Amino acid sequence: MKNSLYILPGVVCLILSLSLAVAQEAPRATLVQGSLTEPGSVPFYLHAVITERADPNEHVEVEMSWVAPDRWRRIIKSQEFSQTLIVNGDEVFEQDSADYMPLGILVLSTVMVDPRSALAAITPGDRVLTKANGMSDESGKTCFGPDGKMCGTSRLGLTESLGGAGRAVDFMDYREFSGKSIARRLIWHMDPGDSMQAEVTVLGELKKADESLFAISDPTPAEKWIRSVVLPEADLRRLPIEPGLIIWPQVLDGSITGETSYYVATDRTGQVREVFPLSVAKERADDSVRRQLMHWKFDPVIRDGAPFQTEAVLRLHFDTRAYGPPNPLTDVEVRKLATNMVEPEFPTGTAPGATCNTRISVDSDGRVIEQIAVDGTPGLGMVCMQAIGKWKFSPIIENGQPRPYRAEITFRVP
Repeated sequence: MKNSLYILPGVVCLILSLSLAVAQEAPRATLVQGSLTEPGSVPFYLHAVITERADPNEHVEVEMSWVAPDRWRRIIKSQEFSQTLIVNGDEVFEQDSADYMPLGILVLSTVMVDPRSALAAITPGDRVLTKANGMSDESGKTCFGPDGKMCGTSRLGLTESLGGAGRAVDFMDYREFSGKSIARRLIWHMDPGDSMQAEVTVLGELKKADESLFAISDPTPAEKWIRSVVLPEADLRRLPIEPGLIIWPQVLDGSITGETSYYVATDRTGQVREVFPLSVAKERADDSVRRQLMHWKFDPVIRDGAPFQTEAVLRLHFDTRAYGPPNPLTDVEVRKLATNMVEPEFPTGTAPGATCNTRISVDSDGRVIEQIAVDGTPGLGMVCMQAIGKWKFSPIIENGQPRPYRAEITFRVP
C-alpha cells in the first residue's frame, strides 16, 4: 500500500514504500547509528536486555545471530511475549508465545540493529537532535528548544534523538563495531514519564556460525508470522471501526474544545492493543480516552493473504461539553451517585460550621479524573480532596448510556 511502512518477519527486514511526496516533505534526518543488517555487513552475535522504567518486573532478553539478510536467528524472551524466529533463505520458522508483539519490544528489537524505521517515522516538526544537524556532538552535549540554546551533557558521550510518532528513540553510548558506530543504549519513549530502555550487553563478530542454528525442518506458513504495517491515518480510518466514539470527560477548566492525537497499535484481528499519547491537549482526560480507545476494533489489515498488526497516528477532536449535563451537579445531586463516602479528617480545633467546597469531574466510567478546591475556610481544601479521593461514583445515565459530569461537593464541620 502506498505510503505504508512494512515491518516484515520479526520486524528486522524492512521494506519502505514511501511515496515521493512524503519523502520530499520529511526532514532528511541522518544518524551516526549504523545498520548491522544491511547486505554485505559482517556476521554478528548480539545480546540485549530491555527494561521498562515504570515496571521493574519488565525484563526482555533479545539474542540474535545474523549471517546475511536471508540467514539469521533471533530469540526474544519475556513474561509478556516470547519468540523464536529463524530465517534461512526462502524458509521461515516462527514460534510466538502470543498473537501480538508489544510495540516497545517491536521498536527496540528493530532499531538496535537497523535505525531506518525510526528515521522513516520523522515528519516536519518532529524532534531531530543529531550530530548531522549540529544539535549533538561527540562530547555528549545535546541542545534543544526553539533556538537550540538549551543544552545538556550526557556522560555516555554522543547522544542522538529522534521524535517520530511511535518511534521516539534516543541513541547513546556509541561504540565501534566493524567500522560502524553502534549505540549500546537505546531509549524508546512511550509517553510522558515512561520509557523502555535497551542495553546491548554483547556485540561481537560471528566468525563461524553453527549451521544447526538456522536449520528449519518445519517452515511456518506466512499467515502465521507476526508482521506489522505502519498505516497513514487516512487508511486506518477507512477501516470500519467499533465503537468509534469517544465520550470526553467534562474537564473543569482550560480549553473546552480542540485537537489531540494518539499513536494506536492493533493486533492482527484489528483489536486495539496499545495507545500512546502524542500531543495530548487534555492530560486530565487522557486515561479515560485511552481506556475507551482500547475498546475500538478495526477491520483486519490483510497483505498477500496474511493479517498484519497495524500502527497509526489517530487525531481526535475533543469537546469536553458534548456529553452529559450542561451544568455542574449540586451537592445533593452528586451525593446520590456516590458510594463509599468518607468524611474529611478535619484538623483538631477546627471551628464548627467551617466549610470547604470541591469541584470534581467524573468520566463516563464513574472515575474522578480531576478535583479542585474552590472556596471555603482556609486550610481545609487538602483534607477535603483527600476524602473525595476515596469516594466512588456512578456515571449519569442518559438515554440508556453512561455519561460524564461535573459537580460541586460541600463539606461542613459539625
